[in-house]
Amino acid sequence: MNRAQFRSLSDQKQEILTCSISKALTTATVSQDLVKIHSLILTSGFGQSVFFSGKLISKYAKFGDPIASLSVFRRVSPSNNVYLWNSIIRALTQNGMFRDALDYYLEMQKLKLRPDIFTFPSVINACAGLLDFRMGRVVHDHVLEMSFGSDLYIANSLIDMYARFNFLDQARSVFEGMRNRDIVSWNSLISGYSANGEWEEALAIFCHSRTIGTIPDSFTVSSVLPACGSLVAIEEGQIIHGLVHKMGIEMDKLVNNGLLSMYCKFDNLMDARRVFDEMVDRDTISWNTMICGYSQLGVFKEAIKLFQKMVIIFKPDLLTITSVLCAYGHMGDLEGGRSVHEYMRESGYECDTTAGNILITMYAKCGNLQASQEAFDRMTSRDSVSWNSLINGYIQIGCYSEGMKLFTMMKKANMKPDSVTYVMLLSMSTQLVDLIEGKALHCDIIKTGFDSNLVVGNVLVDMYAKCGSIVDTLKEFENMKARDIVTWNTVIAGCVQTGDCSLGLKTVSQMRTEGVIPEMATMLGILPACSFLAAKLQGKEIHGSIFKFGYESDVSIGNALIEMYSKCGSLKNSLRVFDHMEVKDVVTWTTIVSAYGMYGEGKQALKAFTDMEASGIIPDHVAFVAVIFACSHTGLVEEGLTCFNRMKKDYAIEPKIEHYACVVDLLSRSGLLAGAEEFILSMPLKPDASIWGALLSACRVTGRTQIAERVSERILELNSDDTGYFVLVSNVYAALGKWDQVRNIRKSMKARGLKKHRGCSWIEIRNKVYVFGSGERFFEQAEEVYRLLERLQNLMAKEGYVVDPKFVLHDVVEEEKRDMLCGHSERLAIAFGLLNTSPGSPLQIMKNLRVCGDCHTVTKYISKIVQREILVRDANRFHVFKDGACSCDPTTDGGKQIDIDLANQQAVELADRRKQA
Repeated sequence: MNRAQFRSLSDQKQEILTCSISKALTTATVSQDLVKIHSLILTSGFGQSVFFSGKLISKYAKFGDPIASLSVFRRVSPSNNVYLWNSIIRALTQNGMFRDALDYYLEMQKLKLRPDIFTFPSVINACAGLLDFRMGRVVHDHVLEMSFGSDLYIANSLIDMYARFNFLDQARSVFEGMRNRDIVSWNSLISGYSANGEWEEALAIFCHSRTIGTIPDSFTVSSVLPACGSLVAIEEGQIIHGLVHKMGIEMDKLVNNGLLSMYCKFDNLMDARRVFDEMVDRDTISWNTMICGYSQLGVFKEAIKLFQKMVIIFKPDLLTITSVLCAYGHMGDLEGGRSVHEYMRESGYECDTTAGNILITMYAKCGNLQASQEAFDRMTSRDSVSWNSLINGYIQIGCYSEGMKLFTMMKKANMKPDSVTYVMLLSMSTQLVDLIEGKALHCDIIKTGFDSNLVVGNVLVDMYAKCGSIVDTLKEFENMKARDIVTWNTVIAGCVQTGDCSLGLKTVSQMRTEGVIPEMATMLGILPACSFLAAKLQGKEIHGSIFKFGYESDVSIGNALIEMYSKCGSLKNSLRVFDHMEVKDVVTWTTIVSAYGMYGEGKQALKAFTDMEASGIIPDHVAFVAVIFACSHTGLVEEGLTCFNRMKKDYAIEPKIEHYACVVDLLSRSGLLAGAEEFILSMPLKPDASIWGALLSACRVTGRTQIAERVSERILELNSDDTGYFVLVSNVYAALGKWDQVRNIRKSMKARGLKKHRGCSWIEIRNKVYVFGSGERFFEQAEEVYRLLERLQNLMAKEGYVVDPKFVLHDVVEEEKRDMLCGHSERLAIAFGLLNTSPGSPLQIMKNLRVCGDCHTVTKYISKIVQREILVRDANRFHVFKDGACSCDPTTDGGKQIDIDLANQQAVELADRRKQA
């Protein structure tokens, strides 16, 4: 064999060896085989081969051994071969060694090696992995300098990088500048928008890709499904689910997990379970998604059942444990919770801080604070959540002092309280109506810098409002650097709760001026202010806003509007709202029954109550209070007693003290005082001041002094803290001329810190509310008002009016009594209204207390003299005065004469039956 033939044969052997090694490298599946092949390469003299070195670098990287990749690269260094540099940069990037990958890229720059199109995808991915925007921008500039911007793979990597930086405009710019796009381009953009919570844009891009004929893959679908779920885009989600079947990717685990999550966000557990049951290949995410879905939607039993199945096949992770412990906690299943706790011990989860926190919460919800405390004490490492969980547990069961002790211990342990800690403790102060403790916490909040936290600020506003300090409420509101709709809703509700309804309405106006859009809670917060003030014009404006923002279909809004219009003197508008409501609940019907009762429309109230029963709504105890009240204010004694008897007989509702008070009022208002007293004495419940007060009011009106004195003594014996009943007894003694008793009662009230509620009346004229106090002399047009009242007094005297001095509750001469009556707040409001409204137009007056008998008589005379309809709402009901008569005039209702004897007999029989029972 000659030399040429030998060389040819040697070359052939070398080629066969090269091909064999190359094939072996390609097919190697385990790292041990790769090490053997590497040894063969070295012994065969290929150690410096660029080709084999590149292959080894990539293969070691694939097996997760970047150190071996680096060893190979260094063996052939220094090298100016870009292929090898690309291989090592890609190997490091694939294994998460992003900083090292960038260091090698920068080293290339120093060696003046020119990168190619294969260099940049890995370098860009390294920048994305480090979230290094500055370096990413530098690399992008390098790409443009080298005119590689049109390369598909580089552009796709840039889109992904910018999306990870949350610079979606730059990602979109790269995407829009691409000449050619593939499915990876679309996927990078869609997943970028989806991952950054830009759901609408992600869904829009997906839809656009479909319109131009792009065929999605499983990654596209898994990227867009979270957008459908978060937007609750049910129709789009169902279309995409249909597409999954068309594409034949229904077996893809990633897609199925996305479908599970989407349906759970739709609150559609049925379809979620269908997807879950059809899955051939499930992972921990699949189980967790389904268990979490059940737990979050309150289907706790199913969550627990699924967990019990899961533990047979998969080892649950911390998320699974969290969900199932929440389920046991909500169900109050202590034994079930303990079984999971035992599983945590066996699986080694108990030492985890998060797991310990979950245990504390679970035991607290199951009412076992001792177990919560033990779980807390066993923890080797605690965070603020650990302390908060235990503090919250004590607060929830009313152990407020223990909660505060833990808060002190938390600070001593050098654990800084967070916003959640302060929110819980402020809520505790709110529940206790403890302004001093609330202010102390506020000082602590300022020291720790949480006063700028929006949620904490909102809770502070709420705390001050519910503790009755409107000054502090407004001060905190004004000091807040940031406000949201919750802030406004809280301060509006606070104004209403503390009785400053005018301020509540002004705050709503300020809110609109600042461009804040009200939500449903805003409307529900402010409508009671309109109701209290009888601010009908402002109430109508709010009703208009409700229509504008589409809240009119909500049942709670409808109920609030019915009440608002009824208390603003417009029963017609209440009925209009009621008739337009598509859905009515027991509150709706009760509100309309109450509305009829306030206007003395007893028969209509009874009809509404009957219609409610006919519609299938079961009346509750509040509905019975409303219907008996309506009967009481219309003299429908028989009907009222029948309703009272039906409570227990037909609906098994045990009458409460308020129902007995309504019956006493029903009998007393109709002059059946003996029957009312007999009924009280037969009550199975101990009569309180409200019961005796109802009877005493009637005694005072009818002049039954003997019963009045006896009842007054009963009320004083009860030692009630309600100012109103002391005042009522005082008024009775004043009417009897027993001034020593009056003085004694007033001394007793002063000693106990009780103050009489000051009577006031108000009138709304041209969208402004004018308020008047009894005897007030310093207000707009005061002189004209008193002159008009003097003229009306003279005209009434000619018509036969005589002052009734028993309604003056001070020991003064007759002339002074007349002057005092003349200054009653409702008269001032009427006179002011007559001076400032058109002749013949109706007047509407509101009063915070009951209209006194003399003022009631005077208003009748005024309505006849000035030929005006005067609507007066006092603490009990509406009085419509017209042509010298009032809608509440006694003994008749719709022309039917009340059978007093029969009603009295019924009352006594009812009392007898209760005694026997």
